[in-house]
Amino acid sequence: MITLYDLAFDKDLRPSPYCWRTKLALKHKGLAWRDEPCGFGEKQKVAFAGSQTYPVIHDGTTVVKDSWAIAEHLDAAYPDKPLMPDKPYARFVNGWADTALNVTIFPIVVGDLVDRVRPQDRDYIVESRGKRLGTTDFAGFQSKAREKGVATFRAALEPARRVLKEQPFLSGGAPAYPDYILLGSLLWPRTISPLELLDKDDVVYGWRERMLDLFDGMARKAPAAA
Repeated sequence: MITLYDLAFDKDLRPSPYCWRTKLALKHKGLAWRDEPCGFGEKQKVAFAGSQTYPVIHDGTTVVKDSWAIAEHLDAAYPDKPLMPDKPYARFVNGWADTALNVTIFPIVVGDLVDRVRPQDRDYIVESRGKRLGTTDFAGFQSKAREKGVATFRAALEPARRVLKEQPFLSGGAPAYPDYILLGSLLWPRTISPLELLDKDDVVYGWRERMLDLFDGMARKAPAAA
């Protein structure tokens, strides 16, 4: 059985967009896995993989770190139901989400993120994110960031919006890894923040609703911030 090392917050919230990519990819393949929740302060759990971040999978004797490498491994090891029938396109979406979407999400949810880490991880997250932002007033930073940040995030979604006006999923008539990449990014704020980032008349909102219903509503049923 595959073991997935997944970043866990307080009350078993699982916000990592990269871990979500892997969980959705595993579901796409119809693969079962054993979940190993890990906190920020439990990097020793993935030291065997030479990793400091999540996700990591242990698949038999094979160890893979990084969500993109995991997707490549799953397509190679389990070729049925390909995740990336168009790999260059998937690579593009992966890079777009990492550099254009996730960087706009972080400032507008950082206060909520800090509030929802496990108590034993709080010192780590305050120190590390405080250094990144130059302040530990995360609520104040988040409030100011939202003044323009929500609009910036919505504008960054325009490439997806143009595709989704023409077809139901980024990958065409059915979802594949590009869709899981984008959904992972959107599940990050959905999991840790009550802030709604999408307008209901946005085509991306309708796409997200379809994605949340996949795999018997796995993502919709996941614990989320009230």
